[in-house]
Amino acid sequence: MVRCAFRDGPTVWMLPGGGREEDEDEATCVVREVHEETGLQVRIERYLFDRPAEPPDGTYTRWRTYWCSVESGVASPGGGEGGAAELIDVVWIPMLNESVWPAGIVSDVFLYPQLLAIRSAVSEAPPDAAAANNKR
Repeated sequence: MVRCAFRDGPTVWMLPGGGREEDEDEATCVVREVHEETGLQVRIERYLFDRPAEPPDGTYTRWRTYWCSVESGVASPGGGEGGAAELIDVVWIPMLNESVWPAGIVSDVFLYPQLLAIRSAVSEAPPDAAAANNKR
């Protein structure tokens, strides 16, 4: 998770991500966005789901979510948010243990349902993969 401070608004937790650059395929976009926002090099393990973006403000139309594994790097807030916002923190959250999630996530009407969908998708993963994910 990354914490994003909007210069003219709230500070919120969100998943790393963003839009594709011209002529960029989806997998390359995922790896690039995670690296830009967290400093981590990741490998996509599998596609989890696709759902309409919330809020439907036109920034994004769909959220496509992937399960990734870290290959290298040290997690730290990066860039990629432009002049309107700054990434100020990076944390791991155990998807299967909501009780330790950072404050404010459960009340976030956009992020919380997204995390519940991820948790559901992860719990359907093969046992070894789900166990590895729960350690993060």
